[in-house]
Amino acid sequence: MGVDHPTSATTTTAAEDPLRHVVVREAAGERDAFYLAHLWSRWFGTEYKHGHRYASGKLPYPLFPVAGWSTETIEMENLAVHGVVAGHDPPDRDGAVQIGGGFASIMSHEHTVDEPPDGGFDAAALAGERNAWLWFGVVDESWRGLGLGRRLFERRLQWARDQGADMAFAFGWEHEGRTSRPLFEAFGFIPVERFERLYEGDRNVCPECGALPSNDRTCTCAGVVWATDL
Repeated sequence: MGVDHPTSATTTTAAEDPLRHVVVREAAGERDAFYLAHLWSRWFGTEYKHGHRYASGKLPYPLFPVAGWSTETIEMENLAVHGVVAGHDPPDRDGAVQIGGGFASIMSHEHTVDEPPDGGFDAAALAGERNAWLWFGVVDESWRGLGLGRRLFERRLQWARDQGADMAFAFGWEHEGRTSRPLFEAFGFIPVERFERLYEGDRNVCPECGALPSNDRTCTCAGVVWATDL
């Protein structure tokens, strides 16, 4: 019977571990809030629902609590919000560098029913009383493939459970040769429906399909609505 032995090509020591100085933590403060806004802007469009632009130095309303800004005069659709940030902080560097982040919120039954596109499912029957939405999770390209996306996902999902959410929802992209399906399935999510052009008409920035405000295109990427009970 053969025995597998690690070789020098596959052995990873603590000194070689690329994640040894990486921490995934809750986003807090203006620096984290604006980093998440940058990700939101780059991947989901320069204009936000409430007319705020990242370039103007303003934040989209859902990120106000992350920055520590007051929401007393704002009618918020979210019952609670949560951001997570991955930071690389080696001892020879003065301060951590943000290398990934994600955002989640808790929404009521009423607002959750309005979020998914019209499809062949009953959104009212699917939604719970308190619903978690995992809005985005992005890892810098040079740090992908190391499990950071999974850690960002796991942190947000645990926060949703701690918030007493009944259900969790998310949108997952489907690109040729690349999909978020394994990640969602690993955490027990079920595909509700696939849409060939999930964001067409309301998302004018997409690094994947080349949509930009300057070329008057909108995202044509396929996507899946995912859900799981908590």
